[in-house]
Amino acid sequence: MTPPRTPGRRDLLRGATLAGLTGLGLSACAGGDGPRRTDSVRIILGHGAAPGNPRSDGALAFQRLVAEKSDGEVEIQILGQESVGSDTEMMVSVAAGTLDMSINSQGPFASYVPEAALIGLPFLFETAEHAYQVLDGEIQDSVAAMSEEKGFHVLGFWDNGMRDISNSVRPIEVPEDLAGLKIRTPDDSMTIDIFAQLGANPTPMAFGELYLGLRQGAVDGQENPVVNIYSSSLHEVQSHVAVTGHKYETNPFVMSTSRWENLDEDIRTIIEESSAEALEEQRRRMGEQSEEIYAEFEELLEVTHPDRGELREATAPVYEQWQQEHPEFFEQINAAAEAVRTDHQESAA
Repeated sequence: MTPPRTPGRRDLLRGATLAGLTGLGLSACAGGDGPRRTDSVRIILGHGAAPGNPRSDGALAFQRLVAEKSDGEVEIQILGQESVGSDTEMMVSVAAGTLDMSINSQGPFASYVPEAALIGLPFLFETAEHAYQVLDGEIQDSVAAMSEEKGFHVLGFWDNGMRDISNSVRPIEVPEDLAGLKIRTPDDSMTIDIFAQLGANPTPMAFGELYLGLRQGAVDGQENPVVNIYSSSLHEVQSHVAVTGHKYETNPFVMSTSRWENLDEDIRTIIEESSAEALEEQRRRMGEQSEEIYAEFEELLEVTHPDRGELREATAPVYEQWQQEHPEFFEQINAAAEAVRTDHQESAA
């Protein structure tokens, strides 16, 4: 498992900058016997998505909803496109309390809450909708409880999609076609384990460095939801896409626990309500954009549809490894996924 990274000089300097920004609007939290209200509260939200990506659109929806529900008293300042660091660096800042909140990625989040990595077990979910039904219940409650201990208040699991594979070397038809390919992965132990098991050479790299890495040949390919591939123009430097749906990932929306605890109760309610509504908007846009992009990729790239059964069999050892590491949560999330799958099968019969 990848442990939380110790903040370096770059992180501390970045944190100092964020603290300065945050201090402009957070006088409500300074001094006194407890939180007190001022005319306005500013909350800094960081994310790594490009404009037009559903994560970016969802952040804008959240910003608008908070402003509306608070009559302008609460301002969400959005710092996107990794302008305050990679997802890993933003998680460090949120944990340290120098960044208020982040719509982040599952891998960096799982470096603090290792059980969250099991959401990305290969082929655990058939569709994104299957994942929603599992994650929005007791699974989210369990992960949220673990997160509080690590300094994160979970506001929801946004949709980071079913993930597919692109590369510039050859079409992927069977698992063996991945052998030896240098595939960029996020900083996520589960994804690294999956691609190592498939015989690829998994190469962690910050998302902001990926386009250049693909263009210069530092990596042969990568894996992402097609929405992320398209919004960051990765398809411009790739020639093959394999629709594998090999894993599902969330974008955990987290807030610094210390910041959360210093907010008045009515502001907390506004944030919770706004985040829930923005989540629905983000998921809707993710679904719509995915359908459009799949159709466009059929025209632009060589698209293959490998047999999911073969890929599932090839990645079966990953289940054994993670079951040993987190037996209780492994059983919980697998039971929840199977229950939803069974309900769907019975409804269709």
